[in-house]
Amino acid sequence: MNTKALSKISILKASSFTFWVSIVMTFAYNLVLLEYVNQNTNVWSTSGIGILLSTVVIVFIFSYTIFSLLAFISPTVLKIFLVIITVLNASAIYYMSNYQVVLDRTMMGNIFNTRYSESIELLTVSLVFPIIMLGLMPACFVALIKIKQVDRVKILGNASIALVISGAFLYTNSTSWLWIDKHASVLGGKILPWSYIINSGRYYSSINRTTDGQKALPDGHFLNNNKTVFVLVIGETARAANFSLYGYSKLTNPKLAEQSNLLVLNNTKSCTTYTTGSLACILAPSDQYLDFEALPTYLARHGVDVQWRTNNWGEPPIKATSYTEAVELRADCVGEGCKLDEVLLTNLINAIDSSDKQKIFVVLHTKGSHGPSYYSRYTKEFNQFTPVCRDEEISKCSPEELINAYDNTLLYTDHFLTTLIMELQTLSKTSSAMMYISDHGESLGEHGLYLHGTPYSFAPDYQKDIPFLFWASDTFLDTRNLKLKNLNQANSHNQFNVFHTVLGALSLESSIYDSTLDVLHNSGEH
Repeated sequence: MNTKALSKISILKASSFTFWVSIVMTFAYNLVLLEYVNQNTNVWSTSGIGILLSTVVIVFIFSYTIFSLLAFISPTVLKIFLVIITVLNASAIYYMSNYQVVLDRTMMGNIFNTRYSESIELLTVSLVFPIIMLGLMPACFVALIKIKQVDRVKILGNASIALVISGAFLYTNSTSWLWIDKHASVLGGKILPWSYIINSGRYYSSINRTTDGQKALPDGHFLNNNKTVFVLVIGETARAANFSLYGYSKLTNPKLAEQSNLLVLNNTKSCTTYTTGSLACILAPSDQYLDFEALPTYLARHGVDVQWRTNNWGEPPIKATSYTEAVELRADCVGEGCKLDEVLLTNLINAIDSSDKQKIFVVLHTKGSHGPSYYSRYTKEFNQFTPVCRDEEISKCSPEELINAYDNTLLYTDHFLTTLIMELQTLSKTSSAMMYISDHGESLGEHGLYLHGTPYSFAPDYQKDIPFLFWASDTFLDTRNLKLKNLNQANSHNQFNVFHTVLGALSLESSIYDSTLDVLHNSGEH
């Protein structure tokens, strides 16, 4: 291409520029979206063609309208915006293609709540090529283009005409709207760049609604002053399907299986497929009270010694007697496990013993089985299922390697929980109990899905079916005249069971307490 021809290309009218970038945005950056339409329709039928064309028109017109408005404000503003989104689009395409990610509100929340240490695990060599080809090179091209003139009247006029024409087209193809409406949740998470832009706004809007001025739950009172310790362990990315306690063929829970006072609660569903949403549920009495004070805050307000220890993040705003991060505990921790969840057990019994409160509530928020680097979530001792996947691009690993690495994380969780139980047993004269529940499950390549965060309405059960365990000391059971083996389990459980079971275990009577959701409701006290 000669210099003169290149010069013509690099100088465009604003109206032409917005048109062509909208074309490129529609077809070059939305191939994943168009492939989804292709997979879920017969594109060679009359209705299929209508659906495909309607999807293309919607994406083009929306993009063209937004770009026109930005050009109306300033061509420089438009160019800066395009430079940024081309790089972001390149990243989005990579993860959407390799991990089947849908960039809806929940996934954006997942992204924003991922720490640097975990986000690094997702940065692979394979990402470099799409970033350069689909991100940096187009961004440089956009930056070099000069916009010849800005005819604001023409820009708005063209946008208006496009809206009218597209509106008429969509009206004549109204039958396609039934399909689009049915698949709206998925389509809205696949349209680039609007999926991650709009859903980021939706996520932060929802956060503001839930954190701004939490309401107080009804006051309660304690039925007794017995010394009671309750430890809630919040797991990460553990799915029930791979727990041998639930019938999995590989022995992933060998130590827990030997615990006599262990209750395995069946058929438990998470309320979301991402951490922040599930934590809100775990710490709430029901979905009607997600805007109210969380369980730790409620207990602390009633004089309970609330100790929160975390190797993770994502909890709602809480008040606790003490809040300790893993990094603060490592100074006093000894052993290889100090880099992992075991650090949360550092001086735990001492902290409990030194408390001057009769009611103690401890939360251990673990990192558990968080992917994609499953191999880094356990010590060498628990590398028992081999070979294992050691590639952050887990789609490149064999199913056996991926599942082995994941199963080893559950072996480590088994060790962690058993160690905790053994430490609680040293409090021989204290009524103590432990509850373990995961925030959500995980996909390990089934149906082409990996990780978690898939919109709940069509997320597979692997991301929703979670382990739910309860252990109690002999003292705890004796004081309540309770035998776990005699408990009649409910047909199903959910994360709201936690709130009511904790209140029951601590003997906190309140109008918010629901005995039917307390997994120990047939104990002597409730």
